[in-house]
Amino acid sequence: MNKRFFQPIAILLTFVTIVLVMPPAVMVSDMGELPPGFVKPTPETPPDNNPQTQPPTDPVNTTDPTDDPGEGPGTEPLPTPDPVVTITISAAGDVTLGGDASWGSYQNFMNEFIANDRDFGFPFRNVKHIFEEDDLTIVNFEGTLTNSSQTREKRFNFRAPPEFAASLVLGNINVVSLANNHSGDFLDAGYRDTIEHLDNAGIYSFGYDRNTIIEVKGINIGLFGFNYVLDNTSEQKRKDDIAAAIEDLRNRGAQLIIAYFHWGEENRYKPNSIQRDHGRFTLDSGADLVLGAHPHVIQGIEEYNGRNIVYSLANFSFGGNRWPPDYDTFIFQQTFTFVNGVLQEDNVTNIIPARESSARNHNNYQPTIAEGQEATRILAEIQRLSNELN
Repeated sequence: MNKRFFQPIAILLTFVTIVLVMPPAVMVSDMGELPPGFVKPTPETPPDNNPQTQPPTDPVNTTDPTDDPGEGPGTEPLPTPDPVVTITISAAGDVTLGGDASWGSYQNFMNEFIANDRDFGFPFRNVKHIFEEDDLTIVNFEGTLTNSSQTREKRFNFRAPPEFAASLVLGNINVVSLANNHSGDFLDAGYRDTIEHLDNAGIYSFGYDRNTIIEVKGINIGLFGFNYVLDNTSEQKRKDDIAAAIEDLRNRGAQLIIAYFHWGEENRYKPNSIQRDHGRFTLDSGADLVLGAHPHVIQGIEEYNGRNIVYSLANFSFGGNRWPPDYDTFIFQQTFTFVNGVLQEDNVTNIIPARESSARNHNNYQPTIAEGQEATRILAEIQRLSNELN
């Protein structure tokens, strides 16, 4: 695996204070609701999560074909597409904004929000400069954006007020996977709310039966994902679904396909046999990169037939707990090169070691780039876990 390890010299802290009206149902302190007077940001244009249904966007040619402009003054040749295009993708792990109110994690997250002057950009303040420099940023959004109060009967149910979609925007996160065991915590209504609020914020989403194509630099990038946690689907059905998703994206013109799976066992540093089998099958079926989440800790990266399976990206900004099993995490980057629209068979990757909190004694939900000996230790651990797979 060709890895370029990146350590930033300095981190620009951008404090963007956005004030919004918090819904009446959202308690952010023991003293009551957020004060009134906040203004909700104007939503961006919703992303196109189903581009094959859209009409052609080519402009209508109104020029009379009998007119010959000749080569007189003001006539310039049309620009030709660049034959070589590089696209750098950043991927990070579990993002849970808010938390579970009954277990206190929701209140802990809101306390950090208040301590940061109610700046919705606070979770990704220390990493957004990384995401600003790439071409596409992907995370696993493990939770909901909803005001619904009806939950599933399970131990943890995660949610944040819909206004926290702004956190993803301010963090320069472009697309999220919703294929995980918390996207349905507030039933189907909460799941639909989440998709709607992401759309309104201009954040793409994908997962389950929702395969998404995003155009980046003229290249169509296809994304799909499935949740295999607490899932009784047969192995054959899973593989049929994977193959069908890849075929769907190819038929719709995807030139690069990325899978994001929710799989594995919590707090385990090694992928299990199901992860390895499904990951390899996905690449054999035509995907170009496999990402994974759910274990909440780092697992290794397997290079398989020149492509990568990132088994667990660990927690990132994770509102599910205040004291995580460990604080190690990382950002996985891969740069893909296209020549005349054809993906090349290079494998250029970059591992950016990080902590899931800038605080040392608790989780403040602010992932921060690791430096010095800590960065060296995290990189060495990723390399060790990866060597066991390759």
